[in-house]
Amino acid sequence: MLFLPPHSPQLAPIERVWKLTRRMELRNRYFSTLVEVLEAVEACFRHWIRSNEILRRLCCII
Repeated sequence: MLFLPPHSPQLAPIERVWKLTRRMELRNRYFSTLVEVLEAVEACFRHWIRSNEILRRLCCII
């Protein structure tokens, strides 16, 4: 059995996905409204709707 620390965000696959999403869609951009931020994130997620190599690698899925 492998015990994880109580707080280990670096081990959660969704944290890796979110980090890449921020890097690809949110970094160095100005959003005047929250709606624009949500649209940018949703566009990135729509791109990943099908399984692909990037998500497999980030989430350690075989």
